[in-house]
Amino acid sequence: KQWYQRRVAITAGIDMVFALSAFWHGVRPGYYITFLSAPPMIKLQQKLANLTRNSRERSYSYEMVYRVLNWWMVRLLSPMFILPFYILDLDRTLAIWSSMYWVPQIAIAIVFVISIVLPAGERPERPKSA
Repeated sequence: KQWYQRRVAITAGIDMVFALSAFWHGVRPGYYITFLSAPPMIKLQQKLANLTRNSRERSYSYEMVYRVLNWWMVRLLSPMFILPFYILDLDRTLAIWSSMYWVPQIAIAIVFVISIVLPAGERPERPKSA
């Protein structure tokens, strides 16, 4: 575990961790769909968190937008991207997503656009040590 954390997780970054996890599980398409859709979701959540950084200067509405979008992504959209892990078959996964009119993917795109349109919060300054 320590080797993996030092060599892969810290050095290569989150994208490589999820790609390696997909490879570790096998060659079925469902593993790759699930593990390769996770990094963009995580990065999008981090981007949304930056919108409310330094919340004392942000309005209550920014905080509520972040909380609602974050809850929505975690509780409603994440299961749609975890589903292929259980199905494993590309055609069945695409058929299920098609039957839902690609709502999860469209929702992620909308949240991504919102995260670009809204201004990001400033990073709080660190106190300078003497």
